[in-house]
Amino acid sequence: MKTKTTKFIFKTLILFPFGFGLWTMINGIENFHWFFPTLIGLVVAFGVIFWNLFDYEKFNGMEMIDFLETNHKLEIQNSDKNWTQINGLIDQSIVSLKKLEKTDTSLKVEIPRKFFDSILTAERTKSGITIQIEKKGIFKFLPDNAENYRTLQKFGRELKTTANTVYN
Repeated sequence: MKTKTTKFIFKTLILFPFGFGLWTMINGIENFHWFFPTLIGLVVAFGVIFWNLFDYEKFNGMEMIDFLETNHKLEIQNSDKNWTQINGLIDQSIVSLKKLEKTDTSLKVEIPRKFFDSILTAERTKSGITIQIEKKGIFKFLPDNAENYRTLQKFGRELKTTANTVYN
């Protein structure tokens, strides 16, 4: 998407069927009129996206690919120091993280959230270390009040690398 406005409208249209279906399920099909379910569907979708918008707007340097999304990626320089720091941050976390997978070159943990948990994956390759975070479950398309982006930014700040940082 080229602009924040088009992404906002696109996400609103994706959520529209949920509000529309909710209204239809509550009030039944026999009293079905197209205006009220459509209006409620748009209001619910707009409300959810608008509620998330302000949390994403707090980050001035956010790329368009990260705006209103829950999947984020951070690439850092491959070094033993960075890999040890990543493992240390996971082990010393204040929140209890569920380790799903841990090898010499990869690490996968589950981060508990209020509604839907997130999965943080760190993978070490010859070209660099890739840290990726995404929402767990079937609702990956819903914005998450920038929780995943905030978590990834904290990882980047904690690592304090001087290497080129790439956000994808």
